Amino acid sequence: MRKALSIILLAVSWSLSAQEADTLAASRVSSSRDIPVTRAAEEAVPDDQHALAADAVRRFTGVQLKDYGGAGGLKTVNVRSLGSEHVGVFIGGIQVDNAQNMQVDLGRFSTGSFGTIALYNGQKSRRLQSAKEYAGGAALYLEPARPQEDAWHIRVRGGSFLTAGAAVRRDKVWKALRLSYGAEVLYSGGRYPFRFFDTTLVRENSDIRSLRLETRLEGELLGGGWDLTLYGYGSERGFPGPVIRRAAGFPFSAERQADQDSFLQGSWRSDQYGPYSVAVRFKLADSYTHYDAHSEKNPMAMPCDMRFRQRSAYLSLAQSLELNRRWSVDWAVDAQRNVLQADRNYTAEPKRTALTTVLAARHIRERFRAAAHVLWQGAWDAGAFFAAWMPSASVHWEPLGWLELEAFAKGSCRLPSFNDLYYIAIGNVNLQPEYARQFGLDLRVHKGHLSARLSPYYNRVTDKIVALPTASQFRWSMLNIGRVDVAGLDAKLEAGGVLGPLRLDGIVRYSFQRALDHSDSSRQTYGLQIPYAPVHSGSVNLQMQWKGWALAWESSITGHRWSATSVSEDYYLPAWSISDVILSKTLGKFKASVRAGNIFNAQYQLVKGYPMPGASVTLNLGMEI
Repeated sequence: MRKALSIILLAVSWSLSAQEADTLAASRVSSSRDIPVTRAAEEAVPDDQHALAADAVRRFTGVQLKDYGGAGGLKTVNVRSLGSEHVGVFIGGIQVDNAQNMQVDLGRFSTGSFGTIALYNGQKSRRLQSAKEYAGGAALYLEPARPQEDAWHIRVRGGSFLTAGAAVRRDKVWKALRLSYGAEVLYSGGRYPFRFFDTTLVRENSDIRSLRLETRLEGELLGGGWDLTLYGYGSERGFPGPVIRRAAGFPFSAERQADQDSFLQGSWRSDQYGPYSVAVRFKLADSYTHYDAHSEKNPMAMPCDMRFRQRSAYLSLAQSLELNRRWSVDWAVDAQRNVLQADRNYTAEPKRTALTTVLAARHIRERFRAAAHVLWQGAWDAGAFFAAWMPSASVHWEPLGWLELEAFAKGSCRLPSFNDLYYIAIGNVNLQPEYARQFGLDLRVHKGHLSARLSPYYNRVTDKIVALPTASQFRWSMLNIGRVDVAGLDAKLEAGGVLGPLRLDGIVRYSFQRALDHSDSSRQTYGLQIPYAPVHSGSVNLQMQWKGWALAWESSITGHRWSATSVSEDYYLPAWSISDVILSKTLGKFKASVRAGNIFNAQYQLVKGYPMPGASVTLNLGMEI
């Protein structure tokens, strides 16, 4: 972490000493062939710069968010019941990778760092993608905000449950160079009341302290654009554990976890060589985790004090050749090396070398686009070798100016993580790789201020790897479900209008899905909904803007679920709905907002045993100078 801080300070000091030039940065016009074949299923420009990336994603259609409560709880995203491990999370086009447990915690990223957040079912199908961008079942893109002018961005917030945070970002623009660097701190006491049977209790040991540092530099070199990003994150948090009946006098949990993550990534892309284009990407990452159950404070806890360090190196080369104005061919190859070390004597020291390569073709006409690819993924892991072929095809057709049709079919595979196979109390060396076949259709209609989208889909997942929490957020139970069939429908209706100085906007989303266990017809679980997959879910977003004032109403609704493949009352999670109200005022470059969260104080759980916060109030202040 100290090395990351030193590099950030060096970059900052270099930028301040550089000679200023014209503040208008050179602009680059992308080829029309650069547009994705398939459009984003959902895309958002973060308006609340104080929110977490998880908050921006959780209302996307067809998305389920697993949240273990409070500011410090783990937050992972699941798209169409494929599992969070099938969702590739990309920052600046490079994947956030975690070979240890494949869980990307979206609570570690703030929307203040990003210009857009987009979700694709399948993948973008854009030229010069890395091979990893083709590999996942879905892709979530967090695109960094690009500096447009010299400015300081300052944000502070405070609210319920002793939550306070502050962030500062500096943007600097020269003629052909853009620099952005900043820091964000967060503290939350995490003590919130919740109902437990007929008693009101207070959530304990759910506090968090975190610091995030980021530097991003962009420029032009050899006829192409390049960027470098340096990221550092440190946190110390408590794991409150699941709420269960325990002996009087003992705390629910005394578990603590400290994290130190840093990475350096960069890319260079050029399309200035006639029909040939090339892109190079790299990433070096270091992640340290210290978990301590503190059994001396809670005699009911299993003694456990572990330290892990994961290091990874990643390199990607993507090339594209335009055969003519309508056809282009891409070839990309990615190589990655992951090493995980622990301070315990385990029988295995996980080391994984992965190679991913893809051959893709794209065809573009005025109202029709098509793409197809075949991907091969191989991994050498602790003496074992895994390999898989994954094909995909997608089309986009605009028969009328107000009507768009998209369709895709795709195969994807996810390997077991290091934790899945080897470590802690969760390892299961008999786990098999998980394969998914996806089929989806999008029908989009847009006319004036009204637009609608209807998206039926079908996924078949074999040897699905399911992670179920045990007595701790750090310990899980891993198992394969032989076959899961997911049939669903996503729908979205969006409308807006202007009446003089008043602007009104509204979005309604709805998702229906049957995610059924079809592994073994002789078992009682056959034909039952898989864990944590709701049949019905949706959201409503309404916003009114008038002379710098904005009033927004946001509601999320989720039907009942089961925490296991069972219909037993012990595993039942009732339906829930929450509503937030946000009032904001913008005055020049100053903005203030008040968010009243969960205004009806609904008592609900996204993960069984982990109660979510009730009603809360947060005050946010931001300014640009």
